[in-house]
Amino acid sequence: MLEKSKQFKLAKTDVSLLIGLLFFVVLFSSPTLGQHYAYISNAGVFMDGMNDDLSIIDLGSNTVIATIPVGDGPQGVAINPAGTAVYVANTTSNEFTVIDAITHTATTLPAGPAPIGVAVHPNGEHIYLANADFPEGVMSTVSVIDRATNTIIDEIFCGKGSIAVAVHPNGKVAYVANASEGTIVVFDTDTHEVIDTIVLEAAGENEPCVPVPLTIHPEGTYVYAANRIGPTLWAINTATHETTARAFGHQHVGIAVNPAGTVLYLPDFYDEDPNLPPHGTMDVIDAETLDLITTIDGLNLPLDVSVHPDGTRLYITNTGNDTVSVIDAATYSLIETIDVGSQPNAYGECVGPGVPRLLKEDAVARLETVKKAIEGGADGVVSPARAIQHIETALVSGNLCLQADLWSAANPGGIDPRRLHSALGDAVFSYEATFVEAVLDAIRRGWIVNAELRSELLAIVDEAVRADRVLAAVAIDDAILAEVDPETIGEAQGMLEAADALVKEAAVWQEVDKKAPLLHRAINQYHNAWAAALDAM
Repeated sequence: MLEKSKQFKLAKTDVSLLIGLLFFVVLFSSPTLGQHYAYISNAGVFMDGMNDDLSIIDLGSNTVIATIPVGDGPQGVAINPAGTAVYVANTTSNEFTVIDAITHTATTLPAGPAPIGVAVHPNGEHIYLANADFPEGVMSTVSVIDRATNTIIDEIFCGKGSIAVAVHPNGKVAYVANASEGTIVVFDTDTHEVIDTIVLEAAGENEPCVPVPLTIHPEGTYVYAANRIGPTLWAINTATHETTARAFGHQHVGIAVNPAGTVLYLPDFYDEDPNLPPHGTMDVIDAETLDLITTIDGLNLPLDVSVHPDGTRLYITNTGNDTVSVIDAATYSLIETIDVGSQPNAYGECVGPGVPRLLKEDAVARLETVKKAIEGGADGVVSPARAIQHIETALVSGNLCLQADLWSAANPGGIDPRRLHSALGDAVFSYEATFVEAVLDAIRRGWIVNAELRSELLAIVDEAVRADRVLAAVAIDDAILAEVDPETIGEAQGMLEAADALVKEAAVWQEVDKKAPLLHRAINQYHNAWAAALDAM
């Protein structure tokens, strides 16, 4: 087990003269994350109705690029699978806000009493809003919102004080944390019927059960909840609904799990002595064993945490000093502190899935850096000339993907980085398949045996494939907004899910011979999903 406490510190790296400067850049510099954005709800001072807004952070530059007014007391945040819409729960004004992630326009609509938690179904068609109705919770419900019309189409009573909601990755059920009665409720997302109520027991004697933060393992095997008025962390088996309770820290508002499903992040929102400056920590926990890995110090009343889709960065909201801490998920060191609005919450998952064209730009830029490292004499390259030949083939295809006329026009003289030109978009998937094949072939043929370079090339491939997934999700979202035949949307969604399964299977294999054909089939399936959604409109 790693040491249980680690202060923020600057990462230190020894530079070997033997590997050369360019190779150093490849192995130890961070990837450009500007293709992703974080959406931070700023709740402001309770009930004053001032400074209640949403900060949008470019994760490449770690700067706030827009601040958007929303309703009063914004807390919960959720982003649809396409990354085109952001949903914000405005607790004190009993409203929810829908933000167009492209134009940054906002529409605020009525909700139930004290909405706090929000989640989006994996197919993007429905949004779930948990209305806590504190303190009594008598009128507490989960509102079901239709993505196409942004109207509430149903209300589900799940218990008192419904404060958080999360949807299983398979989309069949959702889980609701009831803070006023210490339960987790499971409801069917098709029928909207409650199918089970899980009564929680705290780890500590005389500790009240007030489950607030909620997250689900990427494989759907466990639901994790934590106590707002106590140290308990619960792991709930989704097959049996059996629970395991462990104690960490003091009190919790946020929780997250990394994309690999191996690590939990649990901020400790607690100020033990009001006469001392605000402080806080975050526990890093093994998601399988629930053993403590380490504790990150130096936070300031940390409320919630979100994880970058590639698992490399953590984003923690500090309500004590109105900032977001950016943490390296490998070293637990502080990368940067970002000033945001008053009382930042971002309750839920606040990082979007990425912007396809920018994801592709980043993949190409990273591959260019690998090429330069090999040209600079990087170790572990058996045949530099042949490796570079394949990388150049990939770069040609990657740059062809980025041609402006392949992307939809967002406005005169501009392009929409999230959508493909309908008549020419097929070419992007074709170029992408060549890009991925050429990169993997450079490894498969044994020309690159350096472990760090190999890891970087596989990460580049993952990013390229992820871009194709988001392209398909955007097309499906456009079909949802166009209110096309639900059966057709379901068919496109089925193709996307089939591609996801192939990508998941590919991730298991270390052998490129096994990985490559699976990823090739996945790209074809994402292409099919995109085309099916597009043809329906």
